[in-house]
Amino acid sequence: MASAVAAFSNGSPSPGAVAAPPASGAVTVTAQPPQSPAAQGGGAAPAPAAVRWSGKVVLGLEGVDLTQVPPRRGSGNTLGYRPAAGRTGSNGMEVKGTAALWTGAEAPTAQGCKDLLATQSLSSVVVTEGDSVCVVEESSPIGVFKVSATKYDEGSYGLIEGELTVWNLRAAR
Repeated sequence: MASAVAAFSNGSPSPGAVAAPPASGAVTVTAQPPQSPAAQGGGAAPAPAAVRWSGKVVLGLEGVDLTQVPPRRGSGNTLGYRPAAGRTGSNGMEVKGTAALWTGAEAPTAQGCKDLLATQSLSSVVVTEGDSVCVVEESSPIGVFKVSATKYDEGSYGLIEGELTVWNLRAAR
């Protein structure tokens, strides 16, 4: 520091002198990209959940039991909790049960659906062809149902056809 003071004491810097920071108090900050949890010291990022089952299903009034592999048509007293089809209005269809509409541009993930269900789940979600809906029963693994067709005039409460993927990840209760 003494050399910097000496270099500037006569009004002009001497060769090899270190310049002092500007008196204005300006600070230069260099932006850093976000770090992964592992780089931040929080351990490794969680591994994606493994797919437990994936395939075509038809949702009807009885719904599907997500605890079974492959998922089976529901029965018993949990009607209303498991994903099922229902009619809305004069021609609309909904997925009934604990559900949340996936609106992200990227494909749904197990963790993404878990977070969405924890913060935005409803007892029914109106759907159209192409929609993806995160679904879960009270104690089941989490799944996502991608709607390929709605059939308002079929079945007791209409039918919804689509692709169901169930992961080895459960919602924390």
